[in-house]
Amino acid sequence: MEFTNWFDTTTRVAEFEEFLAQFKGKPVSFLQLGAFTGDATTWLLENILTHPDATLTDVDTWEGSDEDAHDAIDFSLVEEKYTSRGIVKSAIESGRLDKFKGTTDEFFKRNVRLYDFIYVDADHTAYGVTKDAVNSYEVLKVDGILGFDDYEWTNARDNSPIYAPKLAINSFENVYADRVKLLKKTYLAWYQKVL
Repeated sequence: MEFTNWFDTTTRVAEFEEFLAQFKGKPVSFLQLGAFTGDATTWLLENILTHPDATLTDVDTWEGSDEDAHDAIDFSLVEEKYTSRGIVKSAIESGRLDKFKGTTDEFFKRNVRLYDFIYVDADHTAYGVTKDAVNSYEVLKVDGILGFDDYEWTNARDNSPIYAPKLAINSFENVYADRVKLLKKTYLAWYQKVL
């Protein structure tokens, strides 16, 4: 089965290069909330996390969410595609990639690490993004980068702002105004932790 590669767009790849190039070839730790088929995972492992001690943790339920685009998807096949990628298998076996199957809430209750970069692309409701933003801030190193996917996305099923990331991202930016620096806001939103 073919799956849409939502990562491989000009904007995402260019912005990942723009904000993450500083970490290339360094022993850094990245966290990705929402991994889907592993398109971003593969790109990060091939292009940024090139140091042998660089690590990535992917968190996903591989059960989908309440989005129109997920209605016709068999998520067991999504997970199968993720785990069948050669670079993903190799990185898991070498300990450079940690695949955490569960919710972001479950992950943050167990997590004891700090990260240089965190990408928030899991639950797209304002409530879910708010929780992920607050929890991510707490485990992000000072000067680390926090990226949010789908800033401009809307849920066609219910056009209310509480079912999309933008409200949560804007609220996070306002509440954490003295703790993060806005780097860029397009379809994605990028921040640097300063405090």
